[in-house]
Amino acid sequence: MRAGVRYGILGGTFDPPHIGHLALAQEAAARLRLDRVWFTPAADPPHKRGRALSPVHHRAAMVGLAIADNERFGLERADLDRPGPSYTADTLAILRARWGADVWIGFIIGWDMLLSLPEWHDPVGVLSRLDALIVARRPGTPDEVGALARLEAKLPGLRERLALLDAPQLEISSTWLRERVAAGLPVRYLTPDPVRTYISRQGLYLPGQGNGAPAGEPAEGGEP
Repeated sequence: MRAGVRYGILGGTFDPPHIGHLALAQEAAARLRLDRVWFTPAADPPHKRGRALSPVHHRAAMVGLAIADNERFGLERADLDRPGPSYTADTLAILRARWGADVWIGFIIGWDMLLSLPEWHDPVGVLSRLDALIVARRPGTPDEVGALARLEAKLPGLRERLALLDAPQLEISSTWLRERVAAGLPVRYLTPDPVRTYISRQGLYLPGQGNGAPAGEPAEGGEP
């Protein structure tokens, strides 16, 4: 049993961050009694190689603006201040070494990314550095029991680290927001006002910039 503080980590590209990210982080903080949720932008997400992303300084700035009014949220730069691909296993190794053995660490992902966990880089290393894998489940998920059994067969010990979370279901994606901005449609109430203002002032996601991404973007925080 860890004796220190309880931290959650929410990774992703955050291009841009939106209210779905914030609602998920808030629910995890409340349900699992987290002292802080660290939003951890990926500088070089391996699962999005070949897709144009906004420069990392813009994405980090937007995260900072999105979370500024919540003292339980923080911006973690572990993936911003190092070279190479942003593999979750490496990020967790850095944070575990920095925070120490007494800190309880939970990593927050969506159900779809849980299903892809065996294909991640070093999934055993990911699990070994966590106290909990916090998974936002979807109501009415078909064959949840069977899916968990198949995952356990591939990654023994997974189920004992799972914390299934019935989080608010907000069908908002960063891809959709970028497409709305490019089409001249409003994103008010879908992303925090300071983020919306930043997007406008910086001219992000406008047609011809090449920083869009195809529809069907994976859930934030995933990796192959």
